[in-house]
Amino acid sequence: MNILIIGQGIAGSCLAWELKRRGAEFTVADRPVAETASRVAAGLVNPLTGRAFRPGWRQEECLAAAEAFYPETERELGGSWWQKTPIFREVETEDQFEIWQERQTAPESCAYAGPLFPWPEHWEGRGKAAYTRGSAVLHVENMVTAMRRFFMEQGRFVEADVSPTDIRPDANGLFHWNGRTFSHIVWCTGWEAGLHPDMSPLKGRPSKGTILDLDLKELDWHAGILHFGHWLVHNGSFWRFGATYAWAWDAPGIPEAPAVQELMLDLVKRYSGNMDVIRARAAVRPIIRRSQPVAGPIPGLDGQFVFSGLGSKGVTTSPWSAAQLAGHLVCGTDLPPDLLPAALWK
Repeated sequence: MNILIIGQGIAGSCLAWELKRRGAEFTVADRPVAETASRVAAGLVNPLTGRAFRPGWRQEECLAAAEAFYPETERELGGSWWQKTPIFREVETEDQFEIWQERQTAPESCAYAGPLFPWPEHWEGRGKAAYTRGSAVLHVENMVTAMRRFFMEQGRFVEADVSPTDIRPDANGLFHWNGRTFSHIVWCTGWEAGLHPDMSPLKGRPSKGTILDLDLKELDWHAGILHFGHWLVHNGSFWRFGATYAWAWDAPGIPEAPAVQELMLDLVKRYSGNMDVIRARAAVRPIIRRSQPVAGPIPGLDGQFVFSGLGSKGVTTSPWSAAQLAGHLVCGTDLPPDLLPAALWK
């Protein structure tokens, strides 16, 4: 067995790590560093999402896997990118207060829905700040950069832009690329996987997100993530603020003026102090099945697999999903039906 992973964002990185843990042979191929969803993302883990503040897909399994996976990578790679921190979510209307009170007592959400607090000094939030437990921030770019360096040192990483037409299958069910032979191909190329005709059902509804890196000079409060439709999180040296959703775009990795303006108009409603915009960043999220991951064999392409569709919840769902796919590839264990891409082809 020798597996080629194409793409080294959070999906490809988590899968490669899980294959390493199982002693499998693999190579990771990825293009030169660019503005991708994994590198631009703020990396939030939010256990109560949406307007109804509901737990996410397979939340208990995914949170347990994430809380074990990311600290393990820190220990082995000698880095620091995982931070448990609360979310303070804006609760303003009577309906929102009622829903939050329900979440404080419901069995599936009471572990996450905490008390209500006033907003910090120099922040003009509306209503109250609903304290959310179980949340975290992963500095994704730091982790995937460290993993790229690690796999490169092991001879398991190749810098290359690989397209489906570059892969040559043979009559024995093997694949040839770059002078090497592989038993399996796994596409971890995010939203771009759906651009190939044989994988068009993976196109989903990708969305471009824009984030601002800011210096908010009067906001000294670093006790958690502020969430008010957009979110604001401190990364240790500056604030990150976002993110927008755009369903059409001119260039995937270049911030566009309307998105930057949307963010700035929302920010100044709640923060009136001095600020500097350090930079704007943008990338496209792969959204399939409402940010529910897709991992498994690609129909009609024997020996080829996909791991994508992480959307805005990839930090939460990647470790668990990667472990399921790695177990299937190495040990033949069945994949959970709700991960499989086959339903997208029907």
